[in-house]
Amino acid sequence: MLDNNKKIDFGWEFLRYYAVIRLILALLLLLTPYIFNAKGNLYEVDTYTSSAISYLILSCLLIFMAFVEHQFRIQAIAHPLVDIVFLALLAYSGHQNTAVYIVMMALVSIVGIFLTRHRGGLLYGLLACGAVVIIRHYRHDGLALSDFSDLSLQIAGILAVIVLANILARRMTHYEAETLEQRLSLEQLHLLNRQIIEKMNRGVIVVDKETIIQHINQTAWYGLGLPENPLGKPLKQVADELDYQLTTVKKEASYKKKAELQEEGLPFRATQTGPQLVPKFIDLVDGEKILITLDNYSEVMKKAHQLKLSSLGQLTANIAHEVKNPLSAVSQATALLSEKENFADDDKELITIIQRQSKRINEIIENVQKVSKSKPPNREAIILQRFINQFINEYKQGLKFDAAISVEDIDESLMVVFDQSQLKQVLSNLFDNGLKFSYINTKEYRLHIVAGQDPVSEDLFLDVIDEGTGITLEQKEKIFEPFYTTAHDGTGLGLYISKELCEANQARLDCIPVAFGGACFRVSFDTYS
Repeated sequence: MLDNNKKIDFGWEFLRYYAVIRLILALLLLLTPYIFNAKGNLYEVDTYTSSAISYLILSCLLIFMAFVEHQFRIQAIAHPLVDIVFLALLAYSGHQNTAVYIVMMALVSIVGIFLTRHRGGLLYGLLACGAVVIIRHYRHDGLALSDFSDLSLQIAGILAVIVLANILARRMTHYEAETLEQRLSLEQLHLLNRQIIEKMNRGVIVVDKETIIQHINQTAWYGLGLPENPLGKPLKQVADELDYQLTTVKKEASYKKKAELQEEGLPFRATQTGPQLVPKFIDLVDGEKILITLDNYSEVMKKAHQLKLSSLGQLTANIAHEVKNPLSAVSQATALLSEKENFADDDKELITIIQRQSKRINEIIENVQKVSKSKPPNREAIILQRFINQFINEYKQGLKFDAAISVEDIDESLMVVFDQSQLKQVLSNLFDNGLKFSYINTKEYRLHIVAGQDPVSEDLFLDVIDEGTGITLEQKEKIFEPFYTTAHDGTGLGLYISKELCEANQARLDCIPVAFGGACFRVSFDTYS
């Protein structure tokens, strides 16, 4: 559909150029007789001078009106009409040869047609023809038969030019309408493409040959840790690891003499708590620009784990069920044996080992059943300060030892959305691990709890910090994998289940470094709205 506002904008621009040319022409018509001392060749000097001065003044007024942009339709009709009237007066009172004025009136008529873009513009041509007849009549006190041949040729020439101009104006209007429609369609398509790129789950970055960032979508911006004003900056300042991989890939492609760059990089993290990203580098515009796509490797690994567990879920559930029955019999028989008094100390120690290992196997079976029978969360709003204080009190009541759990001041306004029972399960796992490793390192059960809002991402977080020996980089990549454990009596499912529960509640569980030692596990929540 044609955008009339754009069409009017083109009309105003054309009208302003036309007004400027009129002003220059009026000034020349006023000064030419005096510059070239041709006043004696004028038919009526006083009439010519007054008409030229009036035309110059009116030209100034019309150029002002054109820049004011008020009532385009009226101005488009009035401007050519004023020109024809004053050019007719100047032709009557000016030089004996009126051919120049007739040509100017014909040109004005053409301009009138292009301004109005209507068949009504032909009236300007008829008006110019009438002005030619009137000028000849008053100049020669009537029309002789010899004048009709010249007049007919002049009028025919004017009408022919006007008709052709009308046809051309109509075609231009049609082409202009098609051009504007295509332009509008392209703008809408460009906007649609931009919205698709911004909303897609894959990160998209476009850099030039000097690795200056030209475009970055919202997903990539979040994945790189919300860098401030990344557009126009070198990629190295925004994501050093990504820039290093791009440089390496370009060198390898140049060494292998590849015509087009299309390589996949290695997984990396832009921030300590950010997702793992897998980049892919693709040449654009014959190598003038490079497209970098970022896929969430964490999501890929999560889906791989889900597929793996779903395929083994039924099997592990059946095995757990089959193992639990004989395990219960073993535990019961061991308990009955332990009640007898005629056992040696070595035999009692063996019975204790059987009971301890049976308990451990039972814990593994229960954790496997939790994984295979996970239920969708019942998310609700939770005031973080109230929940943490209540949970710590309940947790301490179930302990067989004294634990020092310190909590920094938590803002009462912090509110998150989570399944309460699942959040308790997550925190129980984190508290158990933290207290155990704190005791191993310091012989004291101590934990530190910190909650707040990240100033960059604006996500709410809850940190559980212990005083253990910390976690190495190698362990950090594996601790959330199922059945991976660093403790001889661990099941390797606690952190995995905790991470799964967090992701089911649209939260994240990360291990972040601690400056003074120990380990910090951070739960990052969605901001409650």
